[in-house]
Amino acid sequence: MVQVISGSLQFSEACLRVYAHPGLLGVAQALNGTDFTPFNEVVWIKQPGLGGSVAWHQDGWTHWDHPELDEGTHGFNFMAQLYGCDATNGLWVVPGSHRMGQVDIKAMCLAAGSDRLGDAVPMVCDPGDIAITSRQAIHDSFANTSERPRVTVNFGFHRRRSVHGVRSGGVHNPISLYDDAYIAERSRVIGWAIDARAERFGDETSFVYAPNVGREHEFVWDDAAREAIKDYNLKDLGI
Repeated sequence: MVQVISGSLQFSEACLRVYAHPGLLGVAQALNGTDFTPFNEVVWIKQPGLGGSVAWHQDGWTHWDHPELDEGTHGFNFMAQLYGCDATNGLWVVPGSHRMGQVDIKAMCLAAGSDRLGDAVPMVCDPGDIAITSRQAIHDSFANTSERPRVTVNFGFHRRRSVHGVRSGGVHNPISLYDDAYIAERSRVIGWAIDARAERFGDETSFVYAPNVGREHEFVWDDAAREAIKDYNLKDLGI
């Protein structure tokens, strides 16, 4: 069964337009600063009775020993729910765990006596709801035992200072040095998405992405951009 579609912005203009929603990019800016960067974008699919489980984990793998580690170091994910979700098919999260640093999750499960952590709560959403979760939070998703599908349009953002000058990768992208040129290339999707959304929603005030001010003409969503966006996710910013 297909469970994850990576690099979703190149396959779906609907995903691209959601990505550029001015309210959502405004949240990204408020949390991560005006020079925020992308992380990665995927679509999670949990078919009724078939969608597999994902074990308890924290997303970050770098920076855990950094002296300036805080609750926002590894960024966050937006999770837009196409059909909604509940305890039977959605994400479970341990509240407050994003402030606990790197956690021995195996020890937590042993203490609980099972993989049902007592402090965990389910994410409950209606169709069209968008949840937000720190990548440092302990979370999982059990197998979809319900009769309802769960499709999540997932996209995340980082603080620039969390990724700039870092050599990382190996999970979402090849191991790479995240220098100015790398970050600028990966961030092109923000500009393309803003223009793609403006084409569809002409009466809406578009988000202004500070690193692109004065360069908006470079980010036109046209056939050349549709070609250039192919395999863009090979330069994800995984940390």
